[in-house]
Amino acid sequence: MSVNIIRTTLGVLMLIPVFLLILWMRKKKALRSTTEAHEPEDIELDSDPEYENISHTAAKREDTEEQGDMV
Repeated sequence: MSVNIIRTTLGVLMLIPVFLLILWMRKKKALRSTTEAHEPEDIELDSDPEYENISHTAAKREDTEEQGDMV
């Protein structure tokens, strides 16, 4: 009976430092993320896309196919 009480007490006492370590690491991580400067990155936007308008070419193709069917 007393062995179970001692074992439970030691288990709880071993979990307390682990819990405190986890809390300390979370606090340290939170402080680090708020102190870092978040500088915006320069993003270059191209005004000319490097691809074709697929829907526009598909619509042209359908129009020419419909005209070919009518003849």
